[in-house]
Amino acid sequence: MVPRFAILALAALAVAAPAAAQLKKGAGVPLKEAEATAALHGIEMQGYSPTLGISWKECIQPNGETLYTTPDGVRNGKLLVSPRGEACFSYEDDDYASISCFITTRNGADGLRFEGFGTIFITTRITKGVKVCKPYDLIG
Repeated sequence: MVPRFAILALAALAVAAPAAAQLKKGAGVPLKEAEATAALHGIEMQGYSPTLGISWKECIQPNGETLYTTPDGVRNGKLLVSPRGEACFSYEDDDYASISCFITTRNGADGLRFEGFGTIFITTRITKGVKVCKPYDLIG
């Protein structure tokens, strides 16, 4: 008969190994300013928000101009990365007066997670090397 503590120890190791691998890849660790700038400029990303219950896309040109698409429509915007590494978005429809900043972390090998104001956005796909953002339909 195998002692109960041995079974618990094996179960703990099985759970700890993937968690340690994620931490080693930087998952859950907020990006620094230079990391966030490099990760976010010149990309198109799409994903979902479990807190809002929506799919979204955001294209970010190398100069920080954005095109944000949700089921509610398309918004032109700007991205600024704060000295703390937060991704800060503002949009043309309110003359860029409201700024929403999100802590940005890695999510898996190639994904990102944005969290702020009680809202979470998770990427499901990122395309790098984008030069110009063009309007597109949000499918899904």
